[in-house]
Amino acid sequence: MAYPRHVGAKQASKLDLALLLTLTTIVLWALNIPVVKIGLDGWSPMAFSFIRFASGGIIYVAYVLWRERSLRVRRKDIPLFVIGGAIGIAINQYAFMYALEETTASVVTLVFATTPLWAALLARALGWEFVKPWFWPAVGISAVGVFLVLIGTGATMSFGSAKGILIAFGAPITWGMYSVLVRPLLKDYSAMHVSAIMMMVGAPLIGIVGVPQALSMDWSKLVASSWIALIYALVGSLILANLFWFVAIHRAGSARAVALMPLQPFIGVLFSALLLSEHIDWKEGVGGVIIIIGVTIAVRSVVPIDKDHDQREIGIQE
Repeated sequence: MAYPRHVGAKQASKLDLALLLTLTTIVLWALNIPVVKIGLDGWSPMAFSFIRFASGGIIYVAYVLWRERSLRVRRKDIPLFVIGGAIGIAINQYAFMYALEETTASVVTLVFATTPLWAALLARALGWEFVKPWFWPAVGISAVGVFLVLIGTGATMSFGSAKGILIAFGAPITWGMYSVLVRPLLKDYSAMHVSAIMMMVGAPLIGIVGVPQALSMDWSKLVASSWIALIYALVGSLILANLFWFVAIHRAGSARAVALMPLQPFIGVLFSALLLSEHIDWKEGVGGVIIIIGVTIAVRSVVPIDKDHDQREIGIQE
């Protein structure tokens, strides 16, 4: 009887470590949005993003070459890598960074909570997943939450006042698309391999705007907090958090790990209040809760048609 107890203890230990790593990852990702917002006090948005993803890409490539000895991809997969890198890295970063310039970190955090919804909608459109009847009411619930967030920010129906929020939606939409588009690639490549190639594609596209911004910046005006924000966004959010996420889903499975993801927007809003003194209107708070409820119901209403693929296992986040 000792052997089964020993096996059970080891399994519990693996799950405890996975839970700790998942919670750590969620905290690191939640902290990233207000930290990047602080960084934008000194950095031009795309200069910040280009340095971050170019450096991250080099680190990921070095890691994959060390572990797998190759970055080779099959010719037929190249278009999907190019599309994924353009949408999930480059366009996503343009939306994310300019949204943070135009609106608060709290709003960006709450809007980002809709990511699983966009992923599910695209997967349904592609015929990769089946949705249960509760999915569509859940979309409506999330829409009510989004409306409350809009009202809570004081946005009117004019384009100018709502511009930041409209740009912010580009981030979860493109991230949801990216999460679905990489699914076929995860069958033949490791998540780290896919991430390395995607950043190699996305970083030069970010550099189209990022390099001129970097060259035109007055670097002497960068203060300590600007550099700390860049280092954290690179090391804490892009490298460590994603590494912890990969280990967590390997040990406990993506379903257990993703079940804790609704904590991220709440923690992110808390960090925004603490670090940026952002005031959260009660309508924004209620709207955020409604968004998370709607998204949770929607995700639980989606059934993968091909269970060999799980888009939630691709871990890079903002």
